[in-house]
Amino acid sequence: MKIKLVFIFSILLIFTGCGKKYSITPDRLPTAYVNQEYEQTIRISGGKVVDQYAKLDTNIPKDLGIVVQPINNLDGYNILEIKGTPIYKGKYTITIKADFFGGGGANINKTYTFKVE
Repeated sequence: MKIKLVFIFSILLIFTGCGKKYSITPDRLPTAYVNQEYEQTIRISGGKVVDQYAKLDTNIPKDLGIVVQPINNLDGYNILEIKGTPIYKGKYTITIKADFFGGGGANINKTYTFKVE
């Protein structure tokens, strides 16, 4: 009987340990305005992102004056920043795809709308 209880408890512990909650904030990006400095941080929490497989896609033109990139090498794709001073109006997308170390196949796939008025 004790062996069955230990077995059941072990299985439950394994399943609850694999049920991490990964999240990305903010849910939406604030609107940027032409000729006004913009800075926004995007944070991915719940585990360490595997940087070599993380993907950051955007259709923001290079001449807009906005840069989207990891904040530093230490945090990698767990903390991204959007910053700069946009010089014209438009509506763009920023897509972030990330897997996690020890995540058991968990991933994040989030597309933001970045609007400049």
